[in-house]
Amino acid sequence: MLTLSGPLTHREAPRVLREGEAQLGQAREAGIAALHVDCAGLLQVDSSALAVLLSWQRTAHDAGIALDIAGAPQALSNLATLYGVESLLAIAPATAAHHHARH
Repeated sequence: MLTLSGPLTHREAPRVLREGEAQLGQAREAGIAALHVDCAGLLQVDSSALAVLLSWQRTAHDAGIALDIAGAPQALSNLATLYGVESLLAIAPATAAHHHARH
């Protein structure tokens, strides 16, 4: 499991990206078929968070690992929608309740 907490902005992105890529490499070597990413602890995000998750998604896909991204804070879900990548990431929100319906 990859657990994200605190801020994930342009400052933290390079370190978090490296750490996650290393864990994905270990999972590939261990023959793990799926890896869970818990985003519930993220307190602040910017587009760098999306870049990290997209990179992990590519790495996982290339390694044959299913990446399950869950617990996304609303700000991360909003950014994914804004940039049109919500379907690429399949981010599960922190809560199932949606307060704004689209018409």
